Amino acid sequence: MVTSNVDMRDAFFDSLYEYVSSDKNVIILTADHGAFGLNKIREEFPEQYLNTGASEQNAISVAAGLASSGKKVYVYAINNFVSMRVLEQINIDICSQNLDVNIVGVGAGFTYSTDGPTHQGLQDMSVMSNLPNMEVYNVTDEFSTIEIVNISYLKKSPKYLRIEKGILPKLYNSKSFSNTGISNLIESESDYIVISTGYMTQICKKSIDRMRKGGGLFPGLFDMYKISPIDQDALYEVCKGKKVIIVEENLRSGGIGEKITSILKLKNHSHACDVFAVKDGFYFKFETSRDNIHKKLNMDASGIYRKIASFIERF
Repeated sequence: MVTSNVDMRDAFFDSLYEYVSSDKNVIILTADHGAFGLNKIREEFPEQYLNTGASEQNAISVAAGLASSGKKVYVYAINNFVSMRVLEQINIDICSQNLDVNIVGVGAGFTYSTDGPTHQGLQDMSVMSNLPNMEVYNVTDEFSTIEIVNISYLKKSPKYLRIEKGILPKLYNSKSFSNTGISNLIESESDYIVISTGYMTQICKKSIDRMRKGGGLFPGLFDMYKISPIDQDALYEVCKGKKVIIVEENLRSGGIGEKITSILKLKNHSHACDVFAVKDGFYFKFETSRDNIHKKLNMDASGIYRKIASFIERF
């Protein structure tokens, strides 16, 4: 497994820099939140960058006005602050008018482990994926981050781009990235598959790699990077004839597990499905790292290994 030497936030903004430098209509708004990759844009293209301060609702309304004037707008802040805190503005100012605004949120799941429920990104993905006209993307590594920047620039629609923080191993390449929104990262001859998204795909990859080394039965791994709208036909083709395990770092209610199982039910998928997600509730106990929280919730690589193994044993 090759590890990137680039923070995922910098991978995003370094890629976006290419569009900013060639297209004066690309505008970046930030609600007093930064990244090293963003500094270069701010310094070299000050007329295409605006820090609105800690006023996310205002930032969204400004973005709507700019998009109405033909600008390609990106709004960047912490996930919860740029999604749930400003939900009415996104719903009315952006989605109802189907404006080309890209909302970029960092802090998925338990990324900000020491900050409690105000910063934990456990609900934002489900909330945003239920807004009309909104497309939702969730990145997994450097390659998928860059691809999602390209998608965001080429498509003219409201989008929520959920990016990661920190340096992560490379899982994707040009052959594995699928334009259907769900990509096959581990091939398997078994009739079991795991579908995950974002950082949890990294965890699942470690778990399944351990199974492969053991020489026993192991599932295939699919990464769902496009959360909404889901390509239902493509999803069914992936799951057809398979027993499906869905793993996510979101609250179970409204997460991808509920979305996927609902689609499969409508398409008469008759094989076993199980969902491993964060139990609904608030998590006030502070931890020193995201990985420590995962370990306590049995969502680390060892915990996911045991859950996958148990699922396979049951079916």
